[in-house]
Amino acid sequence: MPMTEELYMFAERYAHFSNIHTIYRDLLSGHYKPSVNVAEDPRKVPEEFEVTNVSTTAMFILYAYFYSMVEDDPQGVNGFRVWRAAWPEEEKAIAAVEALVAPLRPGLKLFRNRLGFHGSTSRAHERKGLDFFSQHSGTAVWDAMANFKSLGAALFRKDLDRQHGIDPSPAARRWINQIAARCAP
Repeated sequence: MPMTEELYMFAERYAHFSNIHTIYRDLLSGHYKPSVNVAEDPRKVPEEFEVTNVSTTAMFILYAYFYSMVEDDPQGVNGFRVWRAAWPEEEKAIAAVEALVAPLRPGLKLFRNRLGFHGSTSRAHERKGLDFFSQHSGTAVWDAMANFKSLGAALFRKDLDRQHGIDPSPAARRWINQIAARCAP
């Protein structure tokens, strides 16, 4: 499969998303200790006065970046659209992950726009973006992101194996099947 410009740009964005995901995960686990604004427990929900600590900043960036990879705007990079064009035979797994992400999109968009990347000029305007956390559990969002990240890695593995003459890729096939089963309703 030739790599289109959009797929290449998605791959770059996916790598950035994966890096941010790793930083945030390492912050939560205590593996990474930033030199400023270190909270005693990075997993605790921040109070308003702690909204600028490093783990909160990383979470804001991760959520906003995640939305930028799944938004429906035809001018934006949508991972599901890119995957369907590059790997149409993987529709079952793609649709399963998208079903986890779809209910999160409206709230993620508000969060991205009002807190993540664009910002607000008042707490009242910002509050609508924070409503996302009362509508969806952190676990649901984390699972959707983790499955999105995992499917991306599996699809890229499938293509890399093909480039190295391993076609079909048994490792990628198992991985993709596991993701589809894990995400099935």
